[in-house]
Formats: sequence, C-alpha cells, structure tokens
Amino acid sequence: MTNDTVELLSGKTADNAPSEGDTTLQNNHVIDTSKVKLVDSTKDTEITIADGIEPKEARQLLGEMKVVDPAQARISLRKGLQERAANWFSLIYIICTIPVGAFAMWMGSRFGLRTAILIAAWANAIGGAIRFASSFLPLGVRFPVGMIGQGLAACAYPFIMFLPTKVAGSWFGENERALATTIGVMSNPLGVLFANLLSPQIVSKAAHVPIVNAVTFVPPLIACAIATFGVTRSEPKTPPSLSAAQTQMGFINGLRTCLTSRTYLILLLVMGGGMGLFNCLYTVIQQLLCPSGYSNPFSGLCAALMISGGTIGAAVSGTFVAKTKLYEETMKVCLSLAVVMGLTFLQLTLHPGLEWFIITTCLLFGALGLATYPVGLEMSAECTFPVSETTSTGLIVLSGQVQSILYVALMDMASRPLQPSHMHIQVCTTGEESEQVMPKDNTNPVIMFSVVATILVLILILAFKPTYKRLLAEHGNKKIEQGTNDGAKQLDENVRLPNVNDEAQSPLTSRTET
Repeated sequence: MTNDTVELLSGKTADNAPSEGDTTLQNNHVIDTSKVKLVDSTKDTEITIADGIEPKEARQLLGEMKVVDPAQARISLRKGLQERAANWFSLIYIICTIPVGAFAMWMGSRFGLRTAILIAAWANAIGGAIRFASSFLPLGVRFPVGMIGQGLAACAYPFIMFLPTKVAGSWFGENERALATTIGVMSNPLGVLFANLLSPQIVSKAAHVPIVNAVTFVPPLIACAIATFGVTRSEPKTPPSLSAAQTQMGFINGLRTCLTSRTYLILLLVMGGGMGLFNCLYTVIQQLLCPSGYSNPFSGLCAALMISGGTIGAAVSGTFVAKTKLYEETMKVCLSLAVVMGLTFLQLTLHPGLEWFIITTCLLFGALGLATYPVGLEMSAECTFPVSETTSTGLIVLSGQVQSILYVALMDMASRPLQPSHMHIQVCTTGEESEQVMPKDNTNPVIMFSVVATILVLILILAFKPTYKRLLAEHGNKKIEQGTNDGAKQLDENVRLPNVNDEAQSPLTSRTET
C-alpha cells in the first residue's frame, strides 16, 4: 500500500507506465482514480478521490508520508523503552538521595550510628530481594515491581554515604580518622566498579537477568546480617579521642552553623562541584568518546580506570593527611592537578586516535580527583566542629548529587548535532539505529565544564582559609590536661608529706625527746 501510494503521487505505476483509466500523466499529472478510496482510520470514514485530482492536492489530503517498516518501528520502540528503563534504574538513586538525605542526616544525629546503619542495611537487603523476585513475575508487572525494589535500595544510599566521617569520628583516634574515612567513602565506588565489571560477564541475553539479580542480592544480604548481629552499639564505651567525648550540636543548630560559615559554604560549593563533575563525566563518558570513534569497550575501560586510580589516590591521600594533618595543602594540590588532568581529558575526547593519552589522563584524573574526596569530608568535620559529622558530610554529598543532575542536563542542552564531516568517524550509532539517534558534538559542553572546573579550583585556592576547630579543641584540652598534670606533680614535689619512716629524724620528734 505504501509503495502504491508513492507511485500514485509520483505519477507512475510499478512498470513506469500509465495505469488504466488514467488521463495524461506526463503532461499535467491528472489521474483518473474514481475507484480509489482512502479510509480515515481515526474517524472511520471513507474519502472518495474525485476524478481528475492532481498529486499536489492528493498530498494535501494524505499529508507528508514516509515509508516506515512496521517491524523496525516496533523494534525501535522496544529498544527505546529498554533504554529508558535502564536509565530510570540509575536515575532513581539520585532522585531518592535528595529528599531522603535530610531525614538521614537527622536520623544519624538524633538516634546514633547503629540505628542509621540498621535502616540502611535492611532497606538495601529488602530492596535487593524485591528486585530479585521481580525477575520471576509476569512481564507486565516486572518493571514496576523492580523499580519499587530499586527505589527502596536507593533510600539506603544516603545513610551509607553520610556515615563514614561519623564512624571515623566516633570509633577512631586522631591519627586514624582520615584513613578510616577513606576506607568508608571508597567502598561505594569500588562496589559500583565490581558490579559494572561483573554484570556484562554474566548477562549476555535477557534470560540471564535473574542470575545477575541473584548475585547482586547476596552482598546486601550478608551486610544486613553483619549489621544486625555485629553492630551492637553506636559508640565505644571509652571515647577514642577528646572530640568524640564532647557533646555535639543538635541537627537544627548544626544545620544553621554550617549554612552560616563562610569557610564551610566555600567547601560545600567546591566539593559539591567536584563530585558533580566527576559523577557527570563518569556517567556520560561514552557520549563524550563515541563521536570521535572510541568504542563502547574503550569507554568502559576509561571509566574503570577512573575508579581504580581513584581508589589508589584516596588511599595515599588518606594515609598522608592522617600522619601530617595537612588537609588544606593536600586538597588544594590534588584538586588543582585533577582539574589539569580533567581539562586535558576533555580536550582529548574531541580528537580521534589518542587512546593511550586518554587512558593516561583518565587514570591520573581519577587518582587525583578522588584523592580530594575523603580529605574534603574530613575537612568539613574540622571546619564545623562540634557539628555532627552526618550533617556536615551529608550537605556536601547532597550538593554533589544536585550538581551532578545539573551538569548532565546542561551537557544535553549545550551539545549540538554532529557535523556531517565527522559522521564517518562516530561509533555512537551503527546501522539502523543511526536513523533514530543523532550523535552529538560535545565541543560546547567541553568548554562549559572546563570553565566551571577552573572557577571552582580558583575559589578553593584563593578564598578557602580553614580553621581546624576539632584539632584545636583536642590539642587545647591536651595542653590543659598536661598543664594540670605538671602542676600536680610540681605541687606534690613542693608539698611532700612526711613519711612514717622519717619520724625518728623529724625535728619535732627530736625536740620532744629532748
């Protein structure tokens, strides 16, 4: 029917000859189609084409027509729905973090670590169980039930991300806190990395999805058992440091203190921006690389190197600041070098054939960028003491999530269709997909991200002048305690009580005897 319509409008039949009943086609394109009827499926009516209708008028009746393969249209629709479903499974974590984050900060401050850990562990385990069970439900309800489980697991995410500095401050001493925070904050990206590496090895077709859901359900189940039976109290019986023994501010007062501190607000902006840019680049790395001809496996390798390098960098920086207490210097140097590597990486993505340079910059960008993460979170606790660590850390994590959404949206808005001269290089779409998806030119987003990163690092270097309130409080108390001990010793030496063994030599005794 589609081919007949096209031939009718072009004035030709299949054998390129006038059909029966037609008048002169080659001269004035008049068609005798008294027997042709068009059915309007939307209104359930028939339109009879009058004799002598011209192709121009026929086009007005039919509208602009395009040859579409129904089977391909169904495939495209199905693929589009699958892509949107996959995006929602990731996006729901960011969506849930923002509203649940405020409750998680209050819960950690009000009821302590154990309650927050139990909520996170059970929510994650139940969410994983629902997601696993959805694999065996009818197809019509599989996706919504799976999203319910994913959403419940996403509600545990803020509790997990806000706790590392609180755990470090409550359970570890002054020289151990930075390293403890590093281990806590890097556990999440390491888990994401292992899941991303493991899932493609398990799933090669739709029937394997229940297997990967079962595999990813095991770690939350084990963590839930450990949290339930292993975490028995929120704080140790003996505080590990003087700051841990001090009473912390309530949630509202702590929130007010954070939002009125110039030093903390600068840290909130810079740390949130750094986290947002890192998350954005990690999320859209394939979109950045494919227009220049870099394959999906190469993009996955670059993302894995960013996290792997970040793990090493965070471990080194955490160990270094734990011994030296050079929080400010470490953060400024690492973030400055991370911006240099990040800008270099962004520029390299615009050019093909630079695989080794891109791999190197990805590794260094991840190592230097994530090296600032635990240091910055510890810095937030130092700047706002005695505010609860869950509040100071939680606000920074929320800032990072909000800015991640903002940067991803800005990239989508700023990108343009790829120039025709680069279409033969791009590997974003191949074959039939090229008609449904338009590859993007990311020059504008690269410039925008470069400007934002440069501004953030300049603000940090020029305006960030922190005061280590927690360390000062601990050292001040130590000096007072040391001074008290020294004074007591001096007093004991100056006012020494007589010993019973010295009574025979006492002047008073001698006079009495005399």
